[in-house]
Amino acid sequence: MIDEAKEVADTVDFEKVKALCGSGALVLDVREPNEWQEGHLEGAVAIPRGVLEMKISDEESDHQRPIVTYCASGGRAVLAAATLRKMGYIAALASKAGFDDLQAAGLPCNKPD
Repeated sequence: MIDEAKEVADTVDFEKVKALCGSGALVLDVREPNEWQEGHLEGAVAIPRGVLEMKISDEESDHQRPIVTYCASGGRAVLAAATLRKMGYIAALASKAGFDDLQAAGLPCNKPD
């Protein structure tokens, strides 16, 4: 299933994620709420993968705007990006890196005190 999703949506490395974060892209955390509460990329929006189809239009109506998805390890992110592409969000991309790797690479994060 993930291999099929990779045929629909492009995946990007942390350098591209970093560039997208600073360029006005919608950064979409598709992890579960408990994962989000443990920390997330600064400026990211939380929409769990399981409710993406129902919630994305609440956050983004511009189907041209770049969207980068991330999760814990990359699997849910690529599934989410493929779903977004199928829904007409033509610039949806998935991070190859999971949250911990993105954080370790120096991307700004919000973490609980």
